[in-house]
Amino acid sequence: MSHIDWFVEKMKSEFNMEVPHDEVGYEAYEFYHDEIDELLVPAEHLEKLPNPLLLEALMYVDAEGYEWIAGVVVNEETRKKLYEVWIKDGKKLSCNIYV
Repeated sequence: MSHIDWFVEKMKSEFNMEVPHDEVGYEAYEFYHDEIDELLVPAEHLEKLPNPLLLEALMYVDAEGYEWIAGVVVNEETRKKLYEVWIKDGKKLSCNIYV
């Protein structure tokens, strides 16, 4: 399953929103721990993640203009999901750590 498929499915199951695949943006960034904002990864989770870490971001702007972002930290070798965060219009909705 691609990241975009995962994002679209999660938006439907968790937030009851239909999101067209072609309207989802994707970017990936490598960050060192001292570059990460607490909004993205709280300190207690950050200490359990690799340094540097790969953060993949999926973005969607809904009909009301709200920006939805899912940030996923993955292991670069195994592609296993280590952490995820959901942000709507600059406010954290949830985060989960998997390590």
